[in-house]
Amino acid sequence: LNHAQNSGTFLGGKFDQIQYSQPLSVIATVFDDMCRFIAADVRSQGANEIVALCLEKALGSQAILLSKFLPSLSNLVTLDSTQSTLSYCTDSAESVRFLFCKTVEILSSYSSGPITIFLDDVQWADPAS
Repeated sequence: LNHAQNSGTFLGGKFDQIQYSQPLSVIATVFDDMCRFIAADVRSQGANEIVALCLEKALGSQAILLSKFLPSLSNLVTLDSTQSTLSYCTDSAESVRFLFCKTVEILSSYSSGPITIFLDDVQWADPAS
């Protein structure tokens, strides 16, 4: 992850044949790195708190579902392991997809410039990615 002030954010990941069996592993790793960066960015402490509040509001008790894919999410939001019901969708895969999209939307609002995502060796990508 490279982040240049007012220049945007560059995220990168690489698919490989070994990780093929783990759906969304590369994409999740890319956004997990972004969560880690946002949580640790002391230059923009006020922005971090706004992102954290937005994530908590959008994800609510469902954030625990995403924490399996984005462990660094716990650096931004409080995870309540006692409440992991699926209130948005009846299908857990659809729920995770919806929550992930909301998370990406909120994380992208953090960047003052464009976010560029470079994914290498896409021929090894799993169908979900």
